[in-house]
Amino acid sequence: MSTQSENASAVSSVKERWEPRIERFKRGWSRYTQHKMGVLGMLILVMYILWALFPSVFAPHSLEWRAFIGNDQYAYLTPQMRQQLPHPPAFGDPFFAPLGTNKSGEGVLTLLVYSAKNALYIGFAAGILSSLVGVPLGLISGFYGDTWIDETIQRIVDVMYGMPFLPFLIVLVAIRGITTTNIILGIAITSWLNNCILIRGETLSLKERAYVESARVAGASDTRIVFRHILPNVLPLAFVFLAQDAAVAILAQASLAYLGLADFTANSWGMMIENVKSHNHIYDAPWWLIPPGLAITSIAAAFYFIGFSVEDVANPQE
Repeated sequence: MSTQSENASAVSSVKERWEPRIERFKRGWSRYTQHKMGVLGMLILVMYILWALFPSVFAPHSLEWRAFIGNDQYAYLTPQMRQQLPHPPAFGDPFFAPLGTNKSGEGVLTLLVYSAKNALYIGFAAGILSSLVGVPLGLISGFYGDTWIDETIQRIVDVMYGMPFLPFLIVLVAIRGITTTNIILGIAITSWLNNCILIRGETLSLKERAYVESARVAGASDTRIVFRHILPNVLPLAFVFLAQDAAVAILAQASLAYLGLADFTANSWGMMIENVKSHNHIYDAPWWLIPPGLAITSIAAAFYFIGFSVEDVANPQE
């Protein structure tokens, strides 16, 4: 009997703890769904996530497929067939390519779908890394404002701000090697600055609130005050910048790919555009050029839409 009462008490305790949080989430989600931009951004992002997780479901062919000859090697194409590549959209015989093919006979839609995984990986990885650096440093800098700790962090930020973003990335990738991991690290190194500065400003304001003073009087340590009382209140702002950093990372990777400074072994929308340029088909193969450009634009816009909507939900103006 006592065991049953203890279990019931534990369940009741957990329920009491989580019910207010669930209710807050429901209210926040209800407010978020009122933003058409946020809903549109979420739908776009979900579509690309599904592409990344299940590319074979959405792509009409595998990556090994080539026009005219199914799964055989491109080397067996006759000169007459090669002259027909890149090929505009065609349905049925001699092949099925809803968005046409590139110079190698690969389906543009297939490449578009399989490249979503690389874009999301770079976006989320760079965004999370920049947040993991910028948010803690901003919290520490703001909490210890006007001390040597704050001064040191802000001087580092000033020095980093003096480095131009894209040239720094180009030099770093050129020195360390053209790999996706190095591109992510380079983007993260240069994108945490805005996080740090704005989180610092928010922390300077929050640390003067009454509940922080009460925690300090109650004997709470600095670490507990920062991560238990201040961090939850800056998380919505941190998420906004995570979304923005993810969008910037995707655009930066596309820029590097266009300049020939991306991993050529990985499928990416930026590499698709670079291949159009390198084969001199910018003006006569729009079916090859426009889809990856629209994909880059739409996924970057989706992150911005989500970030702006989350900010409005967390800090309503009306």
